[in-house]
Amino acid sequence: MSAIGLAVRASSMEDHFVTTLVGALADRLIAARMMLVTRVVADDAAEDHLYRHWAQVGGVAGVALLGTRPDDARVRRLRTLGYPVAAVVDTLQTDDVPSVVVDLEASVAALRAFLAGRRHGRAVYVVAHEDQDSAPARSVLESTAMGDSFEVVHAPPGVDAAVAAALAALAAGPATLVFHSDVHAAAALSALRARGVRVPDDVAIVSWTNSTLCQSTNPSITAVNRRGAEIGALLGDRMLGALTGDTATIDRAPEPFVVVGETA
Repeated sequence: MSAIGLAVRASSMEDHFVTTLVGALADRLIAARMMLVTRVVADDAAEDHLYRHWAQVGGVAGVALLGTRPDDARVRRLRTLGYPVAAVVDTLQTDDVPSVVVDLEASVAALRAFLAGRRHGRAVYVVAHEDQDSAPARSVLESTAMGDSFEVVHAPPGVDAAVAAALAALAAGPATLVFHSDVHAAAALSALRARGVRVPDDVAIVSWTNSTLCQSTNPSITAVNRRGAEIGALLGDRMLGALTGDTATIDRAPEPFVVVGETA
């Protein structure tokens, strides 16, 4: 059975959007009688070493990429190694690679529209140190729309530190706390309720990533569904196309939406 390779940054491993995307990609490839081989890498050098290793040992027929940017050196490197490539990209690019275009601004716009007119006019985006280097977090932090709409709080490593940073941000007044991590959103919900804070009356909580955790807390956490499952399936289609010579087909990710829970 042929395999598709995928390198996942260690900083993205706790991101439910990424894990959902990877699972859907694997399912699409399995349906086509192919395997997905994933490896966790720490940085650019480790990722490049992995690709050269795959080229030497064989068994990998093509490579899927996440978080691809314009003129991404990985695309050129992989083609030099002889690999067909498909990618998830942040914007339309000119690299002539089969792609799924994910419009980050659409996720920001969906959240902004949801929060408009809510009781808390102030919104604070909380991202922990361990998440800041992941491709999804980098894209959010670099978003002009996010910077115009949300105060950004950079928290030290760890769940407790993220919760503490969020609580400190509330010293300036009531707000909607938007957590990059669903785990941190759930922890903050527990901490606030333990302090007698009413959610969402006193403070609203939103997770940037929808997950089963968000749906299973009591109260359930309002979250953004950025369509990871659908994006993963589309990436699988583009990867299968690349294996047969496609170098240009582009799909657009479906529109994100807010899953309305009980915390906002």
